[in-house]
Amino acid sequence: MIKYARTVSLRIHMLLVLCLTPILCVIPAHAASQGYVTKRISGCDYFMVSTSQGYSVLEWFGGHDPDSGDLLIGKFETYGMHEIVDDTVDETVTVWTEDYALSRTRALEVLVDKCGD
Repeated sequence: MIKYARTVSLRIHMLLVLCLTPILCVIPAHAASQGYVTKRISGCDYFMVSTSQGYSVLEWFGGHDPDSGDLLIGKFETYGMHEIVDDTVDETVTVWTEDYALSRTRALEVLVDKCGD
């Protein structure tokens, strides 16, 4: 009987480990994104960032003004205001995420719409 109880206890323990491991190892939704500035239009506060999830269109609100080619790191793949880091120059940037997870074509359309006269 003791051997049976030990076997059941071991199976329950293994089941818990197998069930909880994926939950504990999931990347949190608030994890930082990273991407490169791919398009700037002179005189416009909006710019385009290429990420692994597509393209984001961000509006510069303060801090360092990023240049094309700069690597940005932070939580900018959600809507709203964010303080992120321009890793290329190790400076903070305050941005508003206008849109994200866009195709290149759609991101260019948004950028031209925001920066056009």
